[in-house]
Amino acid sequence: MKRVIRVRRGGMVYIVISILLGVVAVNSANNLLYLATAALLGYMLASGMAGRGNIQGASVSVSFPDEIYAQVPCAVTVTIVNKRRFVPLFLIEAVWGGEKRVFFPVIQPGESVSRTLFVTFPSRGRRDAGEVELMSVYPFNFFVRYWPVDFRAIVTVFPLPLRCDPQAVFLHQSLDQAEEYPFVETDIVGVRSYTEGDSMKHIHWKSSARTGKLKTRLYDGASLRSGRVIDLDRLVASGVERGLSMAAFAITESMKARLPVGLRSRRKVAPPAAGRVHMLDLLTRLALYE
Repeated sequence: MKRVIRVRRGGMVYIVISILLGVVAVNSANNLLYLATAALLGYMLASGMAGRGNIQGASVSVSFPDEIYAQVPCAVTVTIVNKRRFVPLFLIEAVWGGEKRVFFPVIQPGESVSRTLFVTFPSRGRRDAGEVELMSVYPFNFFVRYWPVDFRAIVTVFPLPLRCDPQAVFLHQSLDQAEEYPFVETDIVGVRSYTEGDSMKHIHWKSSARTGKLKTRLYDGASLRSGRVIDLDRLVASGVERGLSMAAFAITESMKARLPVGLRSRRKVAPPAAGRVHMLDLLTRLALYE
């Protein structure tokens, strides 16, 4: 990306008038026309210097959300800081990928201003976030100055969650296999409704008898372990992208319900756990699946 100055229609008219007036001044040897031509050219020079100083005074940073899903618009925050101590910045636009734009009309000296734009990534995996550049028509809208930003970022895009039946997602283990994922007794923080795949050992019988519906103990999520494991090998057998999307749905829904979940893929198992860090780790595994 290079620094570029593009002439607008008004700027083109201004340049043509300046050239014609200069030609007439030379042919007529009219001092007044010489002065007028010099004033027009000086005005153009002053506007160019002001525009360059304006856009040079901006510092840009971009931040992404933790969760980015394929085909789902994600909110990206663009922040511009005015590095100048005494002079505001005017009429700055941040352009993302040549299409998405956010406008900053005025940024006071030393101030930082943030705007949000929505970006969509078409597929999962490691993706180049794109290029960002600044543009400004300051001060007279005759010229558009484009200024590159030293910004490159690689983001991890998770598969698009696909609503599905839990029966098709979770691994149904025998009792012997279930011992591979021991349950750690921790503080009980409440009860919840029974969910397909919950171990019968965790049923809260008193609450179940009182309500007439099965209830499961809800333990401290920091150390919760159980046998809810996503069988990714079975899911991707009928289509990789569909299987990954079903697994992403199961992971996000389990975490919303504070249910620990694990992942088995190619004989490797990520043990069931709860918490946002664990959720992001599982989703990253799905995003990078090959």
